[in-house]
Amino acid sequence: MTLFGQKFKHVLVIGLSLFLAACASAPQQTVALNSNILAKSDIKIGFVYIAPEENATTHIYGAGCLLCYGVASSLTSKLDTHLEANISTDELDNIKNLVIAQYAEKAPITEVTLPMPIDKLKKFKGELGYASKDFSVLKQTMGLDVLVVLQLYRHGAYRSFSSYVPNGDPQGYVAGTLFAIDLDTNAYVQYLEIDEKVQPAGEWDEPVAFPSVTTAYYQAIENVKAKLKEAI
Repeated sequence: MTLFGQKFKHVLVIGLSLFLAACASAPQQTVALNSNILAKSDIKIGFVYIAPEENATTHIYGAGCLLCYGVASSLTSKLDTHLEANISTDELDNIKNLVIAQYAEKAPITEVTLPMPIDKLKKFKGELGYASKDFSVLKQTMGLDVLVVLQLYRHGAYRSFSSYVPNGDPQGYVAGTLFAIDLDTNAYVQYLEIDEKVQPAGEWDEPVAFPSVTTAYYQAIENVKAKLKEAI
């Protein structure tokens, strides 16, 4: 092989490796609900809700170093105190109940308890459109055909920083994922990222009630509900 041919082959291998790596790390896109699967007779659907591990607080992004994060935290500390003391999980429970009600209009659905946390399931080597964990074991152990999972990661406020300098005001914030798995194939019946941010109206920095940020949070909740109604 000529020197040119060797170089070309080397470049081609590198390019292909980068392409495959990019494909492997590509984020899962939205999967519209496949209602045909839910229309099957005698289908058994389970529902799992995974609540946020943290109370409502200000979620800081962009403050990369420890010093930056410390400064950012000090700027949001009063808002954190307000959110943690006044924002309950009641509205998150309402989102959960909405998902159950929307699915129940299509097929019977039962809230279940998984025998193990999702992150303890074995990995599933599938392409986009398939879950990265192997849910198929739940078909045998729980007698289900489809599993619907609502996981809410974070709620409260979102604030972006460049190092320790704020990029803007805190926003009302709810983040999570809604997905449904066909336990025969491990394919997504539905996949929807929840990432709702609402800009507060007027001045946000009004302790101790922070009315603008609080209102923005509840508006984010309502926006999430509306999007879920449309999606299911």
